[in-house]
Amino acid sequence: MIDSFREKRPLIVFILTFTFIFSTLISFYMFYKEKEETRTSKKANLLMLNIVNEIQSKISQGITVIDSQIVLLKQNNYNTKNFDIWAKNLMKGKDALACIQIAKDGIVSNVYPYEAHKTAMGHNLLEDKRRDDSALLAIEKREIIFVGPVKLMQNEKYALIARKPIFINNNQKEKFWGFSIVILYVDGIMKSLEEKIIKNGFEYKLEGFNPDMTNRPLLSKSKNFTEENSLKFEVVVPNGKWIFHLQNSEK
Repeated sequence: MIDSFREKRPLIVFILTFTFIFSTLISFYMFYKEKEETRTSKKANLLMLNIVNEIQSKISQGITVIDSQIVLLKQNNYNTKNFDIWAKNLMKGKDALACIQIAKDGIVSNVYPYEAHKTAMGHNLLEDKRRDDSALLAIEKREIIFVGPVKLMQNEKYALIARKPIFINNNQKEKFWGFSIVILYVDGIMKSLEEKIIKNGFEYKLEGFNPDMTNRPLLSKSKNFTEENSLKFEVVVPNGKWIFHLQNSEK
């Protein structure tokens, strides 16, 4: 029996050695994987902070344009004959901004650029049952109200719409005059961000959020994104939130 054990000992030693080495390799792999996942998660979190700041910056551009247009209207005694001139100047250097509008008495009366958005002319915001709630709420609260992202009727693009009501003094009473409006395309907001995301080694998917819908509307996605091992982040935007999915592309 001793001889038999001696004969089998090399095999036993081999099995034990193999088991030890295999276990060690597995431990190293799990440690590396956990470390890599932690590194990816930290990198994704830092990237998301950057993304949030840039989104807020682009939305702030829209708010600035809305307020600037109201100032220009007052300076022109609410005469809109120079609308195209000031709208062109206000849009310079603002890549996310797609359109500037005026809606006198709640009816879209001026749009810039005209050709791309002329189908919006004459649209009565106060009688559109799909969107009159937000228009009336803006008048009631006397502040900027954001709508969307919604699909625009003129081009089927997803956009954020910001409206601010304008009031004028009429016989010592304030009267609703109309809306100052800007439209920000989601793909305009994402244009520079997508380049930054890809450069940082990630693919992405951006979804809107609607509690009344089973499926979230897809707003934007990089071409190589898959759902595998993606990290999910919620980004608060005016009037709601967006869902960002980031996936490590450095494999």
